[in-house]
Amino acid sequence: MVFIVAIKVKRNNEFTELLQRNLKARYEEGKRIDSIAHVSDIIPTTCIRKQYYARKFPDNESISNETVHHFVRGESSEFVITQLADMGVAQTNIEMDGIVAHPDIMTGNKDTIVELKDTVAGKRLDFYDETFRSYLRQLLYYLVMTNIEKGIISIRYNIKELKWIKSDSQGDYFFRPFGAKDAGIESWEVVLPTGDIAREILKNEMVRRKNLFLRALSENNESILPRLIDEAKRNKCPYCQFYHKCIYQDSESDEAKKMAKEVDLLDIKSIVDFNPSE
Repeated sequence: MVFIVAIKVKRNNEFTELLQRNLKARYEEGKRIDSIAHVSDIIPTTCIRKQYYARKFPDNESISNETVHHFVRGESSEFVITQLADMGVAQTNIEMDGIVAHPDIMTGNKDTIVELKDTVAGKRLDFYDETFRSYLRQLLYYLVMTNIEKGIISIRYNIKELKWIKSDSQGDYFFRPFGAKDAGIESWEVVLPTGDIAREILKNEMVRRKNLFLRALSENNESILPRLIDEAKRNKCPYCQFYHKCIYQDSESDEAKKMAKEVDLLDIKSIVDFNPSE
């Protein structure tokens, strides 16, 4: 019996590299080099100094394959869910006092804003998690900018729930508990009444951080921008491409240090009524 090799299977690195180049080019298109303050630049849980460095030194911002794929996954997930939700206008432009934003969805009658998030983290997020608070702060800023009372944070989890055990020199260790939550979507409703004093506090916070950010850009002065502190500094700073410059080369003013230690509005008792059971 004679066998003829008719089917050939081999690795095609050329096509993989083509996709990687095009994905990186798409990611590069979204990088900001302007002098406009976006909501994502000034959220307290985001490092405002990193946003400054990314504008001043765009060529020094490294882009890994993991970063690119996170970007593409988020973009595709956002597109699909926006289409499925069929609630209103996607990526509408809003502006307040020189701050610009692009909420994922604004309903047709403009009474609700929806912010879509996508994560591969095994941990399920709630109000006591720093990532969730960054989502919440972003949505609250949108509500203040639009004078809308109601918003929704919809988080898409791509993997089944995992619990963290420990970290050592070999890496992080997780386990999957019995009854772990499946991959899927969790949505949270957020209500901020139009007459609530928290709106004015948030607005003042936004304008203050916007003015500081734009001043730093115009004066080429990173020292007036606060660094991250505490847990956020431990978790984020060592992995930042601007870490050495920020920590060892550039200074931080006394005013910036004081600003970094100010009490967060969300940490004040009675400000947030969090009820995960409803």
